[in-house]
Amino acid sequence: MKKTVCFLMALVLCMASLCFPAIGEEATTNTNEEQSSVQDQQEEGPSAQETQQEAPLEGEVAEHEQTVSTTGAEPPVRWAYGISLTALQSPYIALVNADHPLEKGDVPDPLVKMTTVKRATSATINLQEVAAQAIEEMFNAALLVKEYTYTKLNKSGTEVEETATFSDGMILYLKSGYRSYGTQSTTYSNYLARNNNVDDGYVAKPGASEHQTGLCADILNSDYAGRDRMTQDFKYTPEAQWMKENCAEFGFILRFPEDKEEETGIKFEPWHFRYVGKEIAGYIQSTGMSFEAFTEEWQQALASFEERGGDIQVQLDYEDSSINAPPTSYILEQLGSDGDAEISLVF
Repeated sequence: MKKTVCFLMALVLCMASLCFPAIGEEATTNTNEEQSSVQDQQEEGPSAQETQQEAPLEGEVAEHEQTVSTTGAEPPVRWAYGISLTALQSPYIALVNADHPLEKGDVPDPLVKMTTVKRATSATINLQEVAAQAIEEMFNAALLVKEYTYTKLNKSGTEVEETATFSDGMILYLKSGYRSYGTQSTTYSNYLARNNNVDDGYVAKPGASEHQTGLCADILNSDYAGRDRMTQDFKYTPEAQWMKENCAEFGFILRFPEDKEEETGIKFEPWHFRYVGKEIAGYIQSTGMSFEAFTEEWQQALASFEERGGDIQVQLDYEDSSINAPPTSYILEQLGSDGDAEISLVF
């Protein structure tokens, strides 16, 4: 019996020695893991705190988001005219006529002496620099024209089409450019003397001539370049018709069209071209309006824009930021003659 009890006690002691060390090891393992977790938290703590210190304040975040969201954003009031407001800030679109005269001391700067193009006179011809460069471009482009189909009058006075050929290219001649207030005064007086003191609208009064801006030029062909006086029949030459058709590509308009004499106050001059810039020249040519009508139209558009709350500087900044982007198009509620909705281009 005693042997049995001893055997049982030994067995219990053996089993205890096997079980309790395992429990102790588990406790040790848990303790090590907790210490490791605490150590990791201590190591991560400074990094998280540092990150929190670097984060912007709530007000700074809002300001940053507002800056990002408004960069390049479209102005709240749309500029819906067919020409960018930037182009309309150009100093080259000033209207000059009897109702909008220049002062005696107004002189364009810089003026450039024209020496690289053909001239119809031995006298010095000057132009405002930007117009001078455009004239050279147009004259050089004409030299590339080898043939051109135009409308002429036959012997019976009927208009017919004919194709002219130019072995050396179409050659244009610069007749006149900048004229000072004093020179225009002399020109006007001399014309009245030759015309029985009658002002028939062919020569502007001093101050009312665009020649004083240095932005316009009288351009002829070889035949008319040798004449003492220019006549409206020049319109039947291939040179006159080519210039009328292509001048806008170089920033020019035919300033005194044949059907706009009442608006311009000047008789039709198929030789007189005015520099206004390519964008505006293209618009005027496409609409067929006079420079006077165009000036009135864009000024009314600008006034309407400001009345609607438009901000000129905000619009200019927007156009500058999106200078390489195409204009945005909007479908209007207004229907055109074909029944389709009209589309407005917004710059």
